[in-house]
Amino acid sequence: MTTLLLADDHVLLQDGLMERLSKQPQFTIIGAASDGESAIEQSLALRPDILLTDISMPKKTGLEVLSELREKAPMIKVVILSMHNNKEYIVSAFRGGAKGYVLKDVSSQELVQALDIIAGGGSYFSAGVSETLMESMSQMVNREHEDNVPTPREKDVLILIANGACNKTIARELNISVRTVETHRLRVKKKLGVTSTAGLVKYAIEQGWVKGEMEH
Repeated sequence: MTTLLLADDHVLLQDGLMERLSKQPQFTIIGAASDGESAIEQSLALRPDILLTDISMPKKTGLEVLSELREKAPMIKVVILSMHNNKEYIVSAFRGGAKGYVLKDVSSQELVQALDIIAGGGSYFSAGVSETLMESMSQMVNREHEDNVPTPREKDVLILIANGACNKTIARELNISVRTVETHRLRVKKKLGVTSTAGLVKYAIEQGWVKGEMEH
């Protein structure tokens, strides 16, 4: 038997949810809250298996409820039930540890399926939510990758370093100051996670920018 606590400030919607979910023998509804503070208080007092909460509520939002319960009662599985297929909300819920994000326009059957999956230890995100989440995660990975790749100017500096040039020589070759060369050198080390010139040379060789093993 899975115990549920419902949190939504729309009484009609909450009543409809209670009616539909109470017909499922695997669920027992042990409470209902109409604002975020009440959702937290009841969750801490009743310790439901799953809290099904809206995002937009008085006093505290569903995301704030999620954050507080993650700290105070991490065993409670929080599921967002929202009308908002909003990237910011979805990513915040995912990062905050929500076990699910279900849109309010899904069928009763899908909602029950989602809760069954979550009760069994899984996660569930509505189709539209999953697409938004995957797109957002892909963009983040691409940005992180770009942040770790040397810029064209840093590549120029790196190739000269790998060829054994000192900072003064690099500055003269690229018509930049020695300080700028030092800045590029430090930035590339940070991006690549290396601490020595040998690490920079190794990377340049691996990329095919220079050939063979070199002494430095």
